[in-house]
Amino acid sequence: MSLLGLLVVLAAAVSLVAGDGKPCPGAPSMTVETACRNASGTQAMYDMCKDALAGVPDPESDHDVTVYAVDAENAALASVRATQDAAVRLLLYNSSLSGDERGAYLFCEEVYTAAEHDMGVAADKLGVCNLDGLADDYVNGLLAVESCRDRVLNLPASPLYAMVLVDRNKAALAFLLGKLLGI
Repeated sequence: MSLLGLLVVLAAAVSLVAGDGKPCPGAPSMTVETACRNASGTQAMYDMCKDALAGVPDPESDHDVTVYAVDAENAALASVRATQDAAVRLLLYNSSLSGDERGAYLFCEEVYTAAEHDMGVAADKLGVCNLDGLADDYVNGLLAVESCRDRVLNLPASPLYAMVLVDRNKAALAFLLGKLLGI
């Protein structure tokens, strides 16, 4: 079997564990609507949740909430990676950065490496229905993103600020959907 064929089979197997296939043991099942209502404390978070889960097949049917948690964590992780790439590009290609900007972006690149690790661990655990320490992985990733947000908040017109806010909201949503698993 070719390497590409093996990767396709492996990806399919991983998605069946917690994705579209069998539910994780003890995970509740609910519709997207119910999951978003249960995970959201505000209308803005509810709207973001509905948008984030818009691609779930047959959203009006009950699904294992792990499906939602996996989708949200993968989206948060992809967002964090894009922001980290943007920070690196700013550091490499923008010679007009002030010392404060350069320091903030270096800090963000560093803490985003930690966030990416923690969020990747969370995604891996969800993929195999391992909830041990999952809450800590979520919180650690979220706190890393928030520490970057706190640094760029004080910069004048930082191009990263809006991206970091999106990352924070996506990480928070992933955590709130993960909490539906009883973590």
